[in-house]
Amino acid sequence: IRLRTDNRIREAVVSTQSTGAALLSKWDALKAECDGKHERVEQAKALYSWLLDVHEQETWISDRSKSLNLSEKRDTIAAVHRLLKKYSLFERELDTHSQHIEQVIVIAGSTIAESNPKHAIEVESQIKGLKESLAELFNICAAHRACLTDESAHLNFKWKAEVVEVFMNLKENQILGTTEVGGDLASCEVLINRHSNFLSSLASFSETIEGLSKLQERLIAAQHAQTKAIKQRHSDVMKRWNKLCADSEAKKKRLSTAHAQFLEIEKLFQGFAAKASQFNGWYENAEEDLSELIYTSSLEECKRLHEGQSRFVETLSQIKREDFRGLLELDKKIRSFHVTVNPYTWFTMDALEDSWQNLLRLVKERDLRIEKETLRQAQNEELRKAYGTQANSFHQWLTLTKSQLTNTKQGLEEQRDLIAQRHEEIKKRRAILREIEELSSHLEQAMVFDNKYTTHSALTLAQQWDQLNEFTRRMLHTVQDQIESQSRTGVDEDELKEFTLMFKHFDKDRSGRLDHSEFKACLRALGFDLPVPAEGEHDVTFEAILDFVDCDRDGFVRLEEYMQFMISRTTDNVAGTDELTEAFQSLTEGGDKSFITATELYSAMPSEQAKYCIDRMEKFPDVPGALDYSNFTKSIFQLNTSLASC
Repeated sequence: IRLRTDNRIREAVVSTQSTGAALLSKWDALKAECDGKHERVEQAKALYSWLLDVHEQETWISDRSKSLNLSEKRDTIAAVHRLLKKYSLFERELDTHSQHIEQVIVIAGSTIAESNPKHAIEVESQIKGLKESLAELFNICAAHRACLTDESAHLNFKWKAEVVEVFMNLKENQILGTTEVGGDLASCEVLINRHSNFLSSLASFSETIEGLSKLQERLIAAQHAQTKAIKQRHSDVMKRWNKLCADSEAKKKRLSTAHAQFLEIEKLFQGFAAKASQFNGWYENAEEDLSELIYTSSLEECKRLHEGQSRFVETLSQIKREDFRGLLELDKKIRSFHVTVNPYTWFTMDALEDSWQNLLRLVKERDLRIEKETLRQAQNEELRKAYGTQANSFHQWLTLTKSQLTNTKQGLEEQRDLIAQRHEEIKKRRAILREIEELSSHLEQAMVFDNKYTTHSALTLAQQWDQLNEFTRRMLHTVQDQIESQSRTGVDEDELKEFTLMFKHFDKDRSGRLDHSEFKACLRALGFDLPVPAEGEHDVTFEAILDFVDCDRDGFVRLEEYMQFMISRTTDNVAGTDELTEAFQSLTEGGDKSFITATELYSAMPSEQAKYCIDRMEKFPDVPGALDYSNFTKSIFQLNTSLASC
């Protein structure tokens, strides 16, 4: 039983093991079948999802292919640029989708085909179709872009051509509207500057022309549909451009030629202006010199005038005539350019010719005036000689006469007779002085104020004659007084001679008078004891003497005043006031009046002494014009007393 049981158990175990193995085998088979089915389901699911994605991409490609059309307006550059921008955005989107198709659909499809061979053909077909659609879309996009690019280039060409035509219209108007080259150098230079700017603008615009030509070449190379029109438009533009450039160069040459001509004219203008100004300046100076009044003071000056006039005429006929011819040549050259107004001078050749003719006339007139002046100076020379001869002779006589009078050593009576004789001779010589004065008057009327034949004027001679006449009269009076004083007082004649010689010794200039310093020196030489005052103090003693001898205080002591003082000092003949009073009383009318008049004093005394007495006498009461001589004699007596103490 145990064995059977064991066998049964073994059989049961074996049966169970086999059953379990079978079950495990079935389970594994079922599991494998489930796994395979799940894989097939997943493959089917992936295939379905991939097919959906492919369909979606084909739909996108189809939609984009339909959206790519050229029906939109492309008549402006802005519209074309807008489309190009749109295609640029589409191309970026297409690039993104192509990458997606490449990375997701194509790679995923390849994976599906490898994992599911029975669908490999379908997958490859789908991939091939998708790639062809995508490539077709790329081609359509590229074709459209190329078309738009050509259209943009064509529109850009047309726009640039229009810009060039507008520019050339403006410049052609400037060229055709300004054919002038200016009327002078300044305006010509302004036009040259403007044309230089014009040429600069053409040079700058040449880049636009080059760009237009490149566009034309690109369009022709791309075989644009409007190639013929483009060629014709470009040809027309270039013809106008070349003509504009040629016209510009021609105008530049015209302006350059005109500028050179204006420079030459300017040089001629400046040369003429400089020479004309120089000539006019010389002419004005010459005119002033030739027109000025001719006044000379001698024949030598007339001779110098003749010489100067000859030199001027020689210069006029040689140098200045050549200068004038030079002006004529410059004016002829200027006129050859058909211009007349010189901006640098107001002088014209006609005016200069008038000036030249006027100058020749002035030269002739001056020659006549010089001849007339020479004749006048010849007459004046004769007057000078006649006046000089008489004036020198008269002055010599004056000097000799004065010398004879001042240097005589004869006695008083002989001196009186000589002085009286010379005084009469002096009076007679007045007629000769009148002749000299008449000659001097003729010289003054002839405006002759210098005389090389003499240094003595008629006025000086007249003054010297008056001085000599007065000097002689006073000497005669003095000598007569000395003779009377000698007979009345008994003064020795030798003393009188000593006084006279001492006076002449200090009269250095032989004027017949001493100034105060000479008079003081003379008194001291004669033995007067005159004290030397301290610095700043008045010399009272000398002033008292001057009150007597220089009563008019003119600063000089004359010979007669000096002699009267010395005689009175020597004789001391006034012993008291009674004698002096009797002397004044004897001068009055009837010789018995107690007063005296100025007329009686002037008739009996020299004018200086009479004036001295009148100035110092008091008025006599109750009698108009009467003077009190009594008080005056008392003052004189007091003066003599003080002089005696000297």
